[in-house]
Amino acid sequence: MHEQYRTVAYNAPLRLRRKASNMFLGNLVTVNADVDLETGQVTFFVDDASLATLRADYQKKVDRLHKK
Repeated sequence: MHEQYRTVAYNAPLRLRRKASNMFLGNLVTVNADVDLETGQVTFFVDDASLATLRADYQKKVDRLHKK
């Protein structure tokens, strides 16, 4: 049995700062946690929309590196 939770660090959601962006809040990705209630194993993940954004950032980086 699994349960999903939102992660919290210092009374705010745990987030990843996108390297391809600046410091505005819209450029952060929230990290969630999936907890296996039988074993206590915790797996961190981002939602599908955030994952698509991170993949797009990565692809832009790769494309920029290949242009040089």
